[in-house]
Amino acid sequence: MPVRRRLTLHFALILCIIMASTGLINYILLQRNLTEQIDGALIDYSSRIQNSINAEGAVDINLSDISSLIPIINEFQSPGTYIQVLDKDGYMVAHSSNLGAQELPVNPSLLEMGLSGNSVIQNVAAGNGANLRMMVSPLYLQNETLLLEVARSSNYLVSTMNQAKWVIIISVSVALALTLALGGIIVRNSLLPVSKITRLARNIETDRDLDRRIEYKGPMDEIGELASTFNNMINRLSSAFKSQKHFVADASHELKSPLTVIQGNLDLIKRCNNKYEREISLKAIQSETIRMTGLVNDLLLLAELDSNGHSATKSISLKEALEQEIERFAAVVGKRKLCLWHIEDLSVRADNIRVKQMVTNLIDNAIKHTPDDGTIGISLFKDGGYARIEIEDSGEGIPSEHLPHIFERFYRVDMARSRKSGGAGLGLAIVKQIAEQQGGSVSVSSEAGLGTTFTVWLKI
Repeated sequence: MPVRRRLTLHFALILCIIMASTGLINYILLQRNLTEQIDGALIDYSSRIQNSINAEGAVDINLSDISSLIPIINEFQSPGTYIQVLDKDGYMVAHSSNLGAQELPVNPSLLEMGLSGNSVIQNVAAGNGANLRMMVSPLYLQNETLLLEVARSSNYLVSTMNQAKWVIIISVSVALALTLALGGIIVRNSLLPVSKITRLARNIETDRDLDRRIEYKGPMDEIGELASTFNNMINRLSSAFKSQKHFVADASHELKSPLTVIQGNLDLIKRCNNKYEREISLKAIQSETIRMTGLVNDLLLLAELDSNGHSATKSISLKEALEQEIERFAAVVGKRKLCLWHIEDLSVRADNIRVKQMVTNLIDNAIKHTPDDGTIGISLFKDGGYARIEIEDSGEGIPSEHLPHIFERFYRVDMARSRKSGGAGLGLAIVKQIAEQQGGSVSVSSEAGLGTTFTVWLKI
């Protein structure tokens, strides 16, 4: 069953239960209220007669005088109220004038309880569908105990409760029908964006078109958040697929070049008997093999970083890590100056090997793009809750149009120069991946001809 129908049925069922429960409570309260009103009138009339007899003196009153003590019933004020006095044998001694030639029904159980000295109120059937609410109480006269019956028609109560019952049934039925009709429309309209998302997802699955998006114009409620999340997910999937496509193409291209060189030199070695030319070919094969090995290692590292959201961390001293890396590069910087400009003693929780690898890639990148008489400066200081590492070079800088793509995989500003220096465009991508894996970030600022500064933030 569709969610729309289930929600509509659930809403209808809940409303039906609420209305039925409320109607039942109101029905019970109304019945109790009307019954209490009738019982109050019966008690009032019975008390008036008892008080009249007591005022006259029970010893001096004869049976023939009782009729004069029965009050006249005001049919406008108390319609359907009747009074009757019985002796111990159940015969009528006196009655109210509105009874005429009729008598109130005699209930043996009520007679027995009244003669026992108890006052009782019960419902009594009067025949022909008539119903009475009757109060029986003992009436003491001289040496004889009589029974005073005060009754009131409960037909009005029964009729009112029947009407109330049908009102509740009809109200619940109408509310249920309206809920099923209007609720279905409301739920359908509310879930319409979900249906659009489902259809769009199905179309994307079928057509593999990741350029389509949900056009949602409603409020940013749960449905709006779902539509926004779905669009963001499609954006990321589209970006990931495009990146993967470029990555595969670039990786294939990068691997194809050294393999072509290796294959060509191998063919040359097979045909050539000149020792000098064979040595040149072997050196070329060795160089391309080293380059391809480095490329494969970088690809494996990126794959490992992609698969591992977090690496093992411990507290490390960034100052010591930077000093060790500078010592390692001292022999390869040539005439360039590699300086520690401002180093604070800061520690972070991170993977020591990954952090050193990140710094190595940044220093190596700076050396490649800094002239022989240039300077590379390294700084470390606290910036809020982060340790900030800056590696600045005095090289040729990076044109502004390349800055947004500098951390993309296989992206190179100068293709010819990168190939000559052996770079494949993965070093900065690895830096970015490591920084983010360690809970930090990396950024670059540069101007053509004025050098470049890479900044890494690691949480202290």
